[in-house]
Amino acid sequence: MRRSRVGLIYGVLALMLVTTGCSSLVGGKWAVKVNESPILVKDYDARVEEAQKIYEKQGMKFDTDQGKQALPQIKSQLLDRMVEGELMAQEVKKLALNPEDEKVKEQEETIKKNMGDEATFQDTLKQQGMAETELRNFLAVYGKITNDVTVSDADIKSFYDQNIAYYSQPESVKARHILVKTEDEAKAIIAQLDTGVNFEELAKEKSIEPGAKESGGDLGSFTKGKMVPEFETAAFAQKVGTYSTTPVKTEFGYHIIKVEAHTPAAAPEYEKVKGQVGQDALNQAKDAKFQTYFDDLRKNAKIEYSQGYKPIS
Repeated sequence: MRRSRVGLIYGVLALMLVTTGCSSLVGGKWAVKVNESPILVKDYDARVEEAQKIYEKQGMKFDTDQGKQALPQIKSQLLDRMVEGELMAQEVKKLALNPEDEKVKEQEETIKKNMGDEATFQDTLKQQGMAETELRNFLAVYGKITNDVTVSDADIKSFYDQNIAYYSQPESVKARHILVKTEDEAKAIIAQLDTGVNFEELAKEKSIEPGAKESGGDLGSFTKGKMVPEFETAAFAQKVGTYSTTPVKTEFGYHIIKVEAHTPAAAPEYEKVKGQVGQDALNQAKDAKFQTYFDDLRKNAKIEYSQGYKPIS
């Protein structure tokens, strides 16, 4: 089901992404001034160092060609996050907001929960060049700017019609399979099945798939895009209750497939999902209003870069 960009940490960060380039880092005590408020080089360097550690923990090696190419872009994005973080801090003061408000903290806790744990949450902030206080500032401003946004019944129905696929049950197949190494082995198994031998028992005995001895080749239900193309095409084309009459070849070997159920795609009744659709439509409307506000804020800000820090156009 569709989710709002805001409400998950990735959505929050996505609103603040503006891709730029940045030259080699040199210069004085400040890297950039935002409406005359400076972002210090030492603070920027600290953000870069923290972010690099997270990227390295995820497998990025900055001494490789790929890492060397990526680093300037990463540094540029980090500086841009700090610029936008300063803009949010200035808006908090201008609008007399309280980032420590209980509603803001509740939103932050929801984000942490969606991220999985505190460590992942903190790593994500560092990787994106954000401090926790900046996230709270963002949430406070977002709440203020979007507080008056509403959607009508017509808006909700229109949103549903445009995004019906997100609320629909996708087509699915429930199947078992027997996997062997060669085509001849697969043909021999099909011959056994033709004599009435039980498919599940043959899967336990013959299949080379790990776990087949316990599962009898059971794959459960799956939708399109979950299996390799050759297997998927065969499974979705096969009639319920039948097994493959010819072996299905994939990168894993040769399969004999038994389709146990085939459920067509189905859209739910609008009234049954209207509550969720309404929330999704409202979130999208809020996102749109805030995005316009944020773009204008950035456009009208006075941003002065120190020598060597100005983005490459």
